[in-house]
Amino acid sequence: MVKKLATAVVVLSALLAAPAEAATKYYQQTVTGSTQAECEAAGSALAQQKQAEGYLVTWIGCGYSNFRWAGLVGWSD
Repeated sequence: MVKKLATAVVVLSALLAAPAEAATKYYQQTVTGSTQAECEAAGSALAQQKQAEGYLVTWIGCGYSNFRWAGLVGWSD
């Protein structure tokens, strides 16, 4: 009985001493283009690339601002 209790304590101690998972990291990148089609193509390509690499991806489409087309691709692990 004592041996089983000692084994349980050792296993429990090992579980409690295990490091916690690392915090999620977030990234983002702006994509631009001289036309809406160029911007959308660049954003879509980047989003597909990051998704293929295993990231969770958010692709915000392009909008016109300050005389350029710009969009945002965000990803996290």
